Amino acid sequence: MGIFEPFRAIGYIISTVLLSVQRLGTETFVTVSVDKAWQIYNCAKLNLVLVGPQLPKKIRALASYRDYTFAAYGNDIAVFKRAH
Repeated sequence: MGIFEPFRAIGYIISTVLLSVQRLGTETFVTVSVDKAWQIYNCAKLNLVLVGPQLPKKIRALASYRDYTFAAYGNDIAVFKRAH
């Protein structure tokens, strides 16, 4: 078994939009696009932490900064604040 073998399945569910990697405190998170929504995973165990809402159009770009997630869709950019 290879070192990254348990984590290969994530590539089957995300879209072609580049993912966003972010470090908050001692934890690292990755935000991925899944068609018209986004999902945040904890990188330590690759468990799902948060799912964003369905947007009107397909996501074209993602970015993360602190507790904010930015998603570009169509000609708009949506900003979401993570609630703890």
